[in-house]
Amino acid sequence: MADLAGEKLKKLSQGIIYFGIFAGKTRKRTVLNLELFIARRMLRGKEAGSVSVPIVRIAVAGIALGICVMLLSLFVIMGFKQQITTKLSGFMAHLNITAYGNNIAYADQSIRVSDSLLAEMRKVKEISQVYVYVDKPAILKSKSEIHGIVLKGVDSLYDGTFFRNHIREGGYPDFTTVSPANEILVSASVAKLLGVKTGDKLNAHFVQDPPRVRVFTVKGIYDTGFKEYDDLIVLCDLRQLQRLNGWKAGQVSGIGVELEHLEAISEAAEAVNEVLPLDEHSDFYKVTNLYEVAPQIFDWLNMLNTNVVIILTLIIIVAGFNMVSGLLIFILDKTAMIGILKALGYRNVSLKKLFLYIASGMIVRGMVAGNLLAFLLGGLQYVFHFIKLEPATYYMDTVPVYFNVSYIVLLNAGVLLISVLMLIVPTMLISRIRPIKAIRFE
Repeated sequence: MADLAGEKLKKLSQGIIYFGIFAGKTRKRTVLNLELFIARRMLRGKEAGSVSVPIVRIAVAGIALGICVMLLSLFVIMGFKQQITTKLSGFMAHLNITAYGNNIAYADQSIRVSDSLLAEMRKVKEISQVYVYVDKPAILKSKSEIHGIVLKGVDSLYDGTFFRNHIREGGYPDFTTVSPANEILVSASVAKLLGVKTGDKLNAHFVQDPPRVRVFTVKGIYDTGFKEYDDLIVLCDLRQLQRLNGWKAGQVSGIGVELEHLEAISEAAEAVNEVLPLDEHSDFYKVTNLYEVAPQIFDWLNMLNTNVVIILTLIIIVAGFNMVSGLLIFILDKTAMIGILKALGYRNVSLKKLFLYIASGMIVRGMVAGNLLAFLLGGLQYVFHFIKLEPATYYMDTVPVYFNVSYIVLLNAGVLLISVLMLIVPTMLISRIRPIKAIRFE
């Protein structure tokens, strides 16, 4: 046993001398960090027959899998939120300004707008786009089928990028014509239900007094995968609906306001309220935001957030216990070395620092591997869309992936901090190790 202890002491002394020679060759005045030097040697895991070699590998693999699952969960949930919010913002604006007494969806109640009012609203810092629209329910009738929809009338100033990006057949209607256009943009689900294709005629029946009928031509067919709104919204010329309602040029159902960042929706709503005046009839305008228009969808997204928090918490706990048990075994495996270092005058604080360096090295290695694996799998899903979904249930046909740098950095920093704090407890065992017994330990 004495020979074994002497051999270990000899190897340790050689290592210290080697490090000193290496530091001298650099010709720099640096302070010898013995703990960091020993930690690096141990993390290499090249000691033949040592129990610590598989311990390091298993611990690193466990951390890598844990961080990979956490990041993938974050990518998917952020993807769901981003995709659904983007699609909702395509069908309805971040902020909608309507008549104050308009409490019925798609009611034929108008507000009066002017170019000066729209110009003042565009000056608000958070606002990226302002447009007017007219909503009107109708029944579309083909040769064999009928289907109830809502015509969304817009003009040439409306940014139709959202619908253009989702067109599957045909093209986007031309709203720049001198006379009101008869072209409409319908969804793939409506086109399939009515049995029509681009270029076909559709009769739109309006329930009003007296009842009216208009003939529209299907200019294009879009498909967003958001079935709840695809089955409902049909895009048309705003002037057609103004004529049907008997409205003048300045009368519309509402004003749509798009923001640069959805996070500023509360501040933007307050700024818009300050700009809005009383109309000619002394009625106030009403401002509603996207969360108020579709509360059930955002409640569902919040529930997904809760699920992610639970998943992340469980994975961190499991990974933390994995690291704690791994470090305890690692300390027991190095008991003889701890005894030798204590016999050489090494303090408990320095030894605790040494094993925290080792544990931190394992954590960082695992986190780097886990990040690389998560980005690889997430990137493959983002490009090739391997995993499919049912659009009727999830509002999209594939699992979405969204990379948010700030959330990724916060997650990694949080995992590293929590893991290191959890590892302080097992290092307390070092204080109980006595040099004489430790050197004899096998």
